[in-house]
Amino acid sequence: MGKKITVLCLSLLISVITFSQTGKNFSYEIATGYGWVAPINDFVRGKNQDNTKINAMTNLSFRFTKEVDGSMAWHYLYNGVYYGVGGFYGHFNYSKHLNNPFSLYGLFGFNVFHTQKFALKTEVALGLSGIWDGYSETNRYNVAVSTPVECYAHANMEGLYSFSDNWHINLGASFIHFSNGTMLRPNKGINVLTPILGLTYTPQKINHIQRKNIPEDLLQTLSYTPHWQTLITLYYAQKGVYTFYKHPLQDGTMKEDTARGVYPIFGLQGRFMRKMTFSHSLGLGFDVSYNENIGKNSKYYYYPGHFNDSLSLYQRFTLSVFISYEYSINNFSIILDPGVYIYRHKDGYLPHFCQRIGLRYQLPKGIFAQLSLRAYDFRKADYIEWGVGYRIKHNFYKGKTRQVKNC
Repeated sequence: MGKKITVLCLSLLISVITFSQTGKNFSYEIATGYGWVAPINDFVRGKNQDNTKINAMTNLSFRFTKEVDGSMAWHYLYNGVYYGVGGFYGHFNYSKHLNNPFSLYGLFGFNVFHTQKFALKTEVALGLSGIWDGYSETNRYNVAVSTPVECYAHANMEGLYSFSDNWHINLGASFIHFSNGTMLRPNKGINVLTPILGLTYTPQKINHIQRKNIPEDLLQTLSYTPHWQTLITLYYAQKGVYTFYKHPLQDGTMKEDTARGVYPIFGLQGRFMRKMTFSHSLGLGFDVSYNENIGKNSKYYYYPGHFNDSLSLYQRFTLSVFISYEYSINNFSIILDPGVYIYRHKDGYLPHFCQRIGLRYQLPKGIFAQLSLRAYDFRKADYIEWGVGYRIKHNFYKGKTRQVKNC
């Protein structure tokens, strides 16, 4: 299996390199770092088989990116947007019953500013990592990860210095997060803060796009009409729950055990939004969900080995309202939805405030795909939503067509 994965990765790498030789604004970067693992759970704090703290990770990454080349009008609005794919390998100072992750991800970023020799870049990435040695009956200490495959996310900020048209050195920092979005628990996650030292090669000199230089023929296409929109989204999620308990054995001693389960969530979201500028939309929304996890906590645990389904069907429904913000970059959007629950069962795990952050991709004929993380208390992940929806544009109260200006 390992040889097959290696051959596949090498084939993809060769294909990417061959393809990029005929295009513009392609880059390859290899980088390394020695990072700090945040002590956010007992397992990394030292509650493991050898009572060893997991506090460091050596890492190696490779990225293949393309910066927009000015062939389309929207390229000029976001100050050197780039996107691409990457691979990551991390080695912990202690990896027994945890393993060392290998990740594949997609990334998106832009230049904060750049000169002829220097650029300051920031980016975010999302992907998958594996193969983890997660929590099991024989690996009960590992509350950091539960599944063989986890989500991978990072946020980078780095400076790039060009010592030739084709070669550049990178120095920066990255925040890395591993988690499964609570699809199976216990899964406290792992956070790493690491410096970045890298080398970048560009087969051709990159032509950085600047907004102030929008060609007149493309400028004419950058018009927009402020208008109202309705977005309807259907989504699915699943969330893991667990509780620890003790039960007596025949010899009179007590044994610790764990009740675990994975339960579905179904939901409907509605948003009524105003497109205010070429990139920004703002509005209000609501969310109705059926959450099978509500009531699946220690209060409703029933020995031996399962949860007591004493709550009725309607008691597992929730209703929330939220402010909805969408930042659009061509067909991609970043969404932020801070909100509040106006109905949820009083004995459930949910507090008053909820939040959502995610990505939306606009498909033809008004259809879109959406991936988002639901959280609460501004710090705890609840579950990952996988959704599809439909966008309806309204003509009532339509504003005058506006033109994006050179600046």
